[in-house]
Formats: sequence, C-alpha cells, structure tokens
Amino acid sequence: MLIKESSQVEKEFRSFLRAKSLKLSSLNLPTAFDAMAEFWTATRFCNVLAEDGDGIACYEGVTDHGRGTRLEIGLVRLLRLPFDPILAPSPVHRLRLRICYKWDMDVIKHVIPAGTWAFACWDANELSAFKQAIVNTAGFSTMRGKKPAEVTALLETVTSVSHQLKPEPGARQMWWGVM
Repeated sequence: MLIKESSQVEKEFRSFLRAKSLKLSSLNLPTAFDAMAEFWTATRFCNVLAEDGDGIACYEGVTDHGRGTRLEIGLVRLLRLPFDPILAPSPVHRLRLRICYKWDMDVIKHVIPAGTWAFACWDANELSAFKQAIVNTAGFSTMRGKKPAEVTALLETVTSVSHQLKPEPGARQMWWGVM
C-alpha cells in the first residue's frame, strides 16, 4: 500500500481494528499488543525504505499528559521514508498506541523497580524474540490483566537517527523511535 499522506497510516490502523471488532476503549494490554503485531505483519506500505523502513517498537515509561502521573506502555509502528533532500532529515511516520494505567501499588512495587525499557523490531523473522522480550518485562506481566485508564492512537511525524535503529541493549533511557 502506498502512503499518500501521513494520516492514511492511522486510518488504516483504525480500519484494521474495526475489521477485528476491536475498539480502543475495550483494548487491554495483551489484545493491543497482538493487534499491533498483526497490523505490522499484515499491512505493508510500499514507499518506505527497502531496508529497515517498517518497524514495530514497544516501550514503557512514566508520563503525565495532563491527567496525572501514569504508567504508559506504548506500541509503535515506525515507517521510515526514503531520503528526500527537500525534507532532510528523513521523516518517520510514527503510529503510537498508548496504553495508560493509573498509578497504583502494583506499579510502585513491581514495575518501577525494574526500570523502564524500549524494544524495536525491523525484521519479521525477529518478531517472536521481540514479543518474548516484552512479555518477559515486569511492566507487561504486572499490567496484562489490568484495565487501562486510557487507550489512545495517534500519528506523529518525527525524524530518525539512521545509525540507531534500536535502543541500546540494557539502556533504560528513551530512544527516538518512541520518545
């Protein structure tokens, strides 16, 4: 599928969710995770970079978007566009599915001590390892059965750091693909 305008990516995702009879308000973490992974494998965009142009990422962080402090686990589709001297540096369409949880004792006791994280996958052959790494985190295992306080989907256009396609191993800081 050709990306004619950036908003098309979000429209495709929302259409994908509707076809699966899923609503943002009804998503929990495992369902959202599976839906984003399936959307990544099932929907291809042809005008992204041939190598490492279409990726999926997941992160955990502490946020405050005007609604108080929340634990946010985000699933991100990253679409890196070919270099265009007019648009340099190259843009990246970032479709973010934010799953936010109220601050509670489980977050304080189990999630925060383990630290925040970010993972990325650019190759379908690595999807299984990517998923397993996320499922093994304290954040995912603690929050998987909880109802999110808020689930939103939004599209952003950002720029990438082409030499850093994945977060540094073991790093606890955020990375351009998710921050």
